[in-house]
Amino acid sequence: MSAQTPRVSVVVPARNASATLARCLGAVAAQANSEIELIVVDDYSTDDTRSIASRYPAQLISLPQHLGVAAARNRGAEEARAEILFFLDADVILAPGGMQRVMATMADPEIGAVIGSYDSAPDDQSIVSRFKNLAHHHFHQRSSREATTFWGACGAIRRHLFVAAGGFDEKRYKLPSIEDIELGFRLSARGVRIVLDPELQVKHLKKWTLGSLVETDVVRRAIPWTLLWMEHGRAQNDLNFSWDQRIAALISVAMVLAIIGAMPMPLLWLVVIALAACAVLINRDLFRLLLARGGVPLALAGFFLQQLYYLYSLFGLAAGLTLYAFGFRARDASPLKQA
Repeated sequence: MSAQTPRVSVVVPARNASATLARCLGAVAAQANSEIELIVVDDYSTDDTRSIASRYPAQLISLPQHLGVAAARNRGAEEARAEILFFLDADVILAPGGMQRVMATMADPEIGAVIGSYDSAPDDQSIVSRFKNLAHHHFHQRSSREATTFWGACGAIRRHLFVAAGGFDEKRYKLPSIEDIELGFRLSARGVRIVLDPELQVKHLKKWTLGSLVETDVVRRAIPWTLLWMEHGRAQNDLNFSWDQRIAALISVAMVLAIIGAMPMPLLWLVVIALAACAVLINRDLFRLLLARGGVPLALAGFFLQQLYYLYSLFGLAAGLTLYAFGFRARDASPLKQA
């Protein structure tokens, strides 16, 4: 690696990532030059993660114990030499030209950070994986270019702003959760300009199951996000937290209540149909994308999975509000902090 100071330091936290790390690092290495340094932080893996990382032109940092993704990113940032820190997860593939997009965007001194999105061609072809990744892609693509959050899976930030904000909160978040959203809250409060570049994309390699989807969205997203929202006294109004999505969630609840009521009162099925039509209308672009990528089966499954998402997210919201009412705060030790 060149002795000159690089422009971008790519930091990849990895724990037991042997199934995906080679593809992740290969994509970065294909775009690397003397202006880019690659740092892999092994979070005490028990598989071949370190061996795989050693095959690439990367600095390998091995943590002495399992400290979590936030800590791994912070250790990588401490060792990075560049002014721009580019965080990538170990289960994503950076699209060709992605590195140049980061450098071009960050050439504007008014921009403090840039985030991207998953692409529209997820690696795993199961219904749940395609739905989850395409929904993520859709909501990032349609969101405002002026973001209020950060994204650790594919996000770049100026080193001095990252340090001034205190980096990722490694005391609160050990397992992957909302550590990037929480960082975004602090950056936004400091007036840091974060932009979303819809052309900065990565392919997600994760295989989702229905169980992992619900567990992640409720325990690692909705509940800690609600606590964070209550602590800061403000909520996001972009991505899938926009007002139309809040209305869509209420429509989903009304639809369930109407279905229950339709059992003794068949005429209520007309209400169910009307609510379903509203649900399709409000997310028509999402369902159009699902239809284009997976035909009727994916679009139909996606409709029901999206309604399920609203229902369990509202459950997570209620659980978070209950925890807050009983004195639990986001700044307290996280219930997610486990080995």
